Amino acid sequence: MPRDFKAPVNVSPLIRFGRWSFLLLGITYGATRHSYLQKKEDRTKESRHQKIAEREARIAAEKKKFAEDEIKNLDIIFNPPKTVA
Repeated sequence: MPRDFKAPVNVSPLIRFGRWSFLLLGITYGATRHSYLQKKEDRTKESRHQKIAEREARIAAEKKKFAEDEIKNLDIIFNPPKTVA
């Protein structure tokens, strides 16, 4: 069952110009905003990765110290010092 559509309306050249202008302005704004935010993110990314590396190094050192202490404690438990009576 075909429908009869109304004839398309001619849009004013001023409105058409306004639509295209806002579209191009939006694209330009988006590109400049993205560039600004990307530069900001690149600056913070370096410091964030440096902090993560420092934290992982600190955690690794703490784990190593904990493991050494645990081995010393187990050695004391299973091989107590001999007392001379």
